[in-house]
Amino acid sequence: MDRFLPSRIEKCPLIDALIEFRFEAAIAKSAVFGVIYNLIRNDYRGNVINLPILQIPEQIREVDPNLKFKPLYRVEGDKFIIQIGYDVLSISSKMPYVGWPEFSQHSLSLINKIIQEGIIKRVSRLGHRYINFFRGDITNSLTMSFSMTEKYVSENLLIRTDVRDGNFMNTLQFANNANYRPNPNTSEIVGSLIDIDTSREYSDNFFIENREQEINMAHECEKKLFFSLLKPTFLETLNPTFEK
Repeated sequence: MDRFLPSRIEKCPLIDALIEFRFEAAIAKSAVFGVIYNLIRNDYRGNVINLPILQIPEQIREVDPNLKFKPLYRVEGDKFIIQIGYDVLSISSKMPYVGWPEFSQHSLSLINKIIQEGIIKRVSRLGHRYINFFRGDITNSLTMSFSMTEKYVSENLLIRTDVRDGNFMNTLQFANNANYRPNPNTSEIVGSLIDIDTSREYSDNFFIENREQEINMAHECEKKLFFSLLKPTFLETLNPTFEK
């Protein structure tokens, strides 16, 4: 895109921001959670929550590709939530979003501790997932479009596509009739959802040797795609602050 990227948006539409590391453990899988938890417990003082997937036998989880990289435990800190499995670690920002500088520094600090402790052999996949929710139907405010043959009008739009950016793959999903409940005590809101999962897979130690660069590059790819979707007139309604 030709215009500068905003450094922040006053009317931030983010409802979820997550960084995920899939890895090959260097220790017994059953010990991964305990060792990682001992490293992070000063930052994450909330109760350890056993996630429902633990009810599925380990033998089934390990052979099912849809379950293998699912986290097993969840722990909350003041600003972040961490989820840990045998082969996966994810860090998410509580809402309102803390901003990329703090989120990236915290995530990098955690993965540095885990690597230095010798818990993992290598990272096999890095993923950034950002989900944005807007009230109402914003289809006409986006740079992408969808059309059907004459006499047909689409009412409930759901689009999924993969968009490559260098070494990273962006999985983009858009829906114009999504339901979102800000918290358990509020009613559901109907609106539009932009969900971008930016990822890169690794077959060697490249991520471990270049982890700060890779984390920042994944974020930059996601950010470029997100802002490329918004028409300038719509972006202005979100009160952006621009960076050069």
